[in-house]
Amino acid sequence: MRTAIIEDEPLALKRIERIIQQHRPAWEIAFRAQSVRELQTFFKKEQKIDLMLCDIHLADGLSFKAFKDTNPSFPIIFITAYDEYALRSFEHNCVDYILKPIDEKRMIQSFEKLESLNGSQVQPQMNSEFFEQMLHNYQVKPYKKRFLSKIGKRVKFIPVEEISYFYSEGGVTYLVEKEGSKKYLIDHSLQELEEGMLDPMKFHRINRSTIIHLDGLVEMKPYINGRLLLSMTAVSDTKIVVARERVNEFKNWINQ
Repeated sequence: MRTAIIEDEPLALKRIERIIQQHRPAWEIAFRAQSVRELQTFFKKEQKIDLMLCDIHLADGLSFKAFKDTNPSFPIIFITAYDEYALRSFEHNCVDYILKPIDEKRMIQSFEKLESLNGSQVQPQMNSEFFEQMLHNYQVKPYKKRFLSKIGKRVKFIPVEEISYFYSEGGVTYLVEKEGSKKYLIDHSLQELEEGMLDPMKFHRINRSTIIHLDGLVEMKPYINGRLLLSMTAVSDTKIVVARERVNEFKNWINQ
C-alpha cells in the first residue's frame, strides 16, 4: 500500500513511520510533506497513493486548504490535537481520525478499519464542499507546540507532549518533564501560559503556582481542608495540591 504522511512535527512523523514499519512492513511510505504548500504540489503532480495520514494543523495553516479543489479517491486518516469538530464532522464520512499525542493502538485500529473497508462498496464521501465546510468550522488556536529553555549557551527544546506540569517559584516559572522529572526555566508567567499559550483541554491551573498537563496526571486523592492531592508522572519534591476553591472546576475538567 502506497502511503503519504503529511506531518510537520518531527517526533510525530517518526512515531507514525515506526508504527507503520513495525505493524505494516509491506506498506510503502511514498510521500512526505510538512506544509500546505507541499501538499498542494503533491496534488498538482497527481501522484498515486492508497492511503494518506494527514495532520490538520500544519506550520503554514490548515491542511484542508490543499483539499479545497480536490475530490480525493483515497482514504484519509486525519491527525489532530483538537477533537471538537473531528468527532462531529467525520462521523458520516469513510475516514478516520487520530488524536494527538498519537496512540499506537489507536493508529493500528484505524489501519484495521481501513483494511476492512477495502474492496467494499463504501466509498469516501469527501469532496471540495466537505473541505470548504471543514475550513469554515475548524478554528485552530495558536497553542504552543514546544517551549525553549536557555541552559548556558545552549537552548533546549521541550515539546508540549513531554511536559508534566508548570510551576512558579520566587517569580520564576519552570516546566517539569514527564520523563526524568527534569525542570527547565522558561520566560513566561503562569498567567501568560493560561491565557492563550496552552490548550485548556489539556492543561489546567490547579492553584496559584501550578498548571498541570492532563496526560501527566496519574491519580488523585482527598487531602486536608477539602483539597485534592495529585500524583504526576514527574516526581516532585513538594506536594501538588488542587486548591479547595478550584476542586469542582478541576473535576469537571478531568471529566470533559
